[in-house]
Amino acid sequence: MRYELLSNSDVGVIIDPTPVLRDIKDTFVVSFDLPEPGVYVALFRDEDGIEYRATIQDGAVKVPRLLLSKEQRVGLTVCKISDEAVLMSWECHPLKIGTFLLLRQSQWQITAGTDDREIYARIATIERLHTRTQSEFSELRADCLHRAEEYREAACDFDGRLCALSTALANAKAVNEDIAAKYNQAIEVINDLSERVAALESNYDPTVIK
Repeated sequence: MRYELLSNSDVGVIIDPTPVLRDIKDTFVVSFDLPEPGVYVALFRDEDGIEYRATIQDGAVKVPRLLLSKEQRVGLTVCKISDEAVLMSWECHPLKIGTFLLLRQSQWQITAGTDDREIYARIATIERLHTRTQSEFSELRADCLHRAEEYREAACDFDGRLCALSTALANAKAVNEDIAAKYNQAIEVINDLSERVAALESNYDPTVIK
């Protein structure tokens, strides 16, 4: 009999339902796949509600002998503790203690104690989770499609703006080039006039004009 304590959950599930078969005088051992290192304690509850505590060592725990007095279903809770404070707990599938040979009652066996009602309840829970997951996935997919459309529109708007800005930049560049050409022409005219004025001044005859 082997349990797995699920990470990020409060449930312990049976992953190996192989019955534990021992003589009445022997001790039963149940194994666990633990999610992480630490100190773990198993709490067994008989049908009268009496609780028995046993420490899990090396991934296994011995079933208290006082539980092996009659056929019954035994509840099981596993707690991870630190300085007697409970850090996490897992509610595990119950165990069933019975006699291997009813007439002889010379051997006890421990099997999975989950009955049909618990199985159907678990299936219903899984179906509800599956339905909720599908619904959440559909909503997420719709949201992704909506955002993808928004991104496409934003990209089109960006391309339009970029094209307009590129055209405006090209026009501004052409205007600047035209202004620069006209400025150079004006400089040439000014330089030419400056040369002519200098020539006139050098050849100026004050007697010509009174």
